Amino acid sequence: MASKHKYISHTADIAFEIEADSLEELFGEAFRVWLISIVELSDFETDSSIDIEIKVDSLEQLLVDFLNEVNFLLLVRKILCVSVEKIRIDEKSFSLFARMKYQRLSEKTELKEEIKSVTYHQMEILNSNGKYKAKVVFDI
Repeated sequence: MASKHKYISHTADIAFEIEADSLEELFGEAFRVWLISIVELSDFETDSSIDIEIKVDSLEQLLVDFLNEVNFLLLVRKILCVSVEKIRIDEKSFSLFARMKYQRLSEKTELKEEIKSVTYHQMEILNSNGKYKAKVVFDI
């Protein structure tokens, strides 16, 4: 099954639920929702790849930190991650390695929304009947 997401009505924030067959798909879909929340999807011209490595204390923190890292790259380093080239998650050590394709921001890049932060509000990752589920909220 392909991963999926649905938006949830939420005041002054963007909230969504995700369902996927694996943690890698769950994180990939969360990234995709982040991307479509800030830009119109189009054919991106990728300059290169960037690696993201994170080790934390929980799966929820791992997802929040991963999404906040791609958001940091956008807002501070002016790098728009446009796809996940490779992702590995170790559920036991709460670590992640992701190789992201990116393009540098230019005057032509139009952002639909600026996400201030990915929050821990209602954050929970569940594994039920072989499906991973999560709820994620972006502070805008």
